Amino acid sequence: MGVKSKKFRIAMRMQGMWPHQLAGYESHRKRDGGDVGHADPDKRPLNRLLIGEADWAQTAWDEIAEMRSENFLIQLEGLKKRRHKSDLKQLLREGPKDPWRASKHGPMREVILTANKKWFALDLQDFVGGNGPTLEQQFEDCAIGWLKHAFGDDCIHARADVDEETYHIHAVVMPRTTLPCGKRMLQPSVHPVIASYEKGQDDVGDWFKAVGLKRGKKRKRKLRKALEHNRKALEAYNAGEVDSLDLVEVPKKRRHVSPRVWREKQERRLAERDLAQETRKELLDAKDAAVVTRELHADKKTAQANAILSVARDVAEGRVVLEAGDASNRKDETASVRATQTPAQRLFGRALDVLRKQARSEARTELKDAFDEIQRADDAIVEIATGLGKTARERIANARKSLSRAIIGISRKISRLPDPPEKSSDQR
Repeated sequence: MGVKSKKFRIAMRMQGMWPHQLAGYESHRKRDGGDVGHADPDKRPLNRLLIGEADWAQTAWDEIAEMRSENFLIQLEGLKKRRHKSDLKQLLREGPKDPWRASKHGPMREVILTANKKWFALDLQDFVGGNGPTLEQQFEDCAIGWLKHAFGDDCIHARADVDEETYHIHAVVMPRTTLPCGKRMLQPSVHPVIASYEKGQDDVGDWFKAVGLKRGKKRKRKLRKALEHNRKALEAYNAGEVDSLDLVEVPKKRRHVSPRVWREKQERRLAERDLAQETRKELLDAKDAAVVTRELHADKKTAQANAILSVARDVAEGRVVLEAGDASNRKDETASVRATQTPAQRLFGRALDVLRKQARSEARTELKDAFDEIQRADDAIVEIATGLGKTARERIANARKSLSRAIIGISRKISRLPDPPEKSSDQR
């Protein structure tokens, strides 16, 4: 008896199949072609046949070819007996026909049986050291029993795939029937579980109760009920029988996605996610670099402002003397000295240089005025001395010698002072 749980269900899916797909089916079964990225090569030897022989696909192909030839001969004999010469000629031109009627899905069916991988993970035989059948073995036995019950000898192949993420069983059904005229045909509707999808789900659900699995959800029934309800509600609203349109949500139809398509979609999603993450990382790096640049620029500006304030404070308080020098000195100033000066020092140096020039110009003017006054005083003394006696003139001459030395000294100082700069028209 399997593990009983209300949340685990048997999953059964059927899809149409054409005889020409048998070769590709076998190639995938043997993992020697197609997309096998989802299969674990270490578990591949565990895959096993459950129904049919190793050459089942070739046997099925040969049987279909035999049915095609036999049906052709039966049709020829019937036309000969009825003496339908024109139909006979037409049949000979067309040759043998495929032993099935035209359909959308093909004359054969592939059946897949599985359950949620969490259900198989509930198996405790290996953990407790038991010797009973595992959940996979119970599922396998139940699947073989249902395939033979539902399809009999028409189930020509079944295999268990263990090398993929979830244990599952593949089966191939070749639904054979014989018409009253003797022709052998492939006709899926001869099996009720194929003719009615819901009948198949009910049947497999009843069968797998033995291992504790429930029937799959009745999605198609819910879909039909929702569509029928909405149809009646729309008719009543259009007829004026009701004032409001009472519609219900229609369940979405589930579609099977092959492992290859699912992996491709996942890979694209992961690639897009990685690209988005890389783009976000580049944007964050660019923002971080911009922030660092702004911080460095702000720090530089702050340092410059602090230096200017410090130099200005020192200059204002008389603690720093900035020697700018004259033009000749600036020309001789070396590059290394200029490189060591801060912008504040260069700025205040130029300002003080202008102030010094202005002070020197004003001092020269004042000295010259004083010199002229002394010179006029000296001339007046000489003029006065001419009218005095000899003794007085000698005393004045001796005293004038020291005054002459002072006048000469002042004259030399005035000569060393730079000439005042010419004023511009605006300054004038």
